[in-house]
Amino acid sequence: MYLDKKSRQGDRRERDARRGRLGPGRFDNLVRELAGVIRLAFEAGATSSLFGLEGPLREGIRADLCRQGWHWQDADDMARELLEYAFRKVHAIRPSWEEGQREWAIHAGTLIERTRCIRCHTPLPEGHYKFCSNICGASHSQRLATRKRASDEKAVKLAIVSI
Repeated sequence: MYLDKKSRQGDRRERDARRGRLGPGRFDNLVRELAGVIRLAFEAGATSSLFGLEGPLREGIRADLCRQGWHWQDADDMARELLEYAFRKVHAIRPSWEEGQREWAIHAGTLIERTRCIRCHTPLPEGHYKFCSNICGASHSQRLATRKRASDEKAVKLAIVSI
């Protein structure tokens, strides 16, 4: 009996891999398990946000699906979809674009004290709180405005170049 069950599971996984999608029961079970892991890690303080395990979880799901015979793109799409549903289940809300930037310095109403310029990283002169000069401030604002106006692909390239 055990071999029959194991054989049926293998057949089901092969079928799923060929179709590039999971059966509804398997999908729901995985979402439930992922949501539990996400919530547990957050509540235990292992991550500082509900999205803290998004990268490792997506990578792990994708790798497991690829080992089961899925094409990489299908496995990545399914991992993204599973995590999307899991984040909805735990009521996770993504931060705004601005909140995701390095410059975002307000947390719970408290301003983080800076000692270096955001743009050039030189020590801040007395009385300066974010930029060492007007030139750095204007240059930084211009770069952010350009990134906001850019298409998705161009914005990624601009972000990578500025790191």
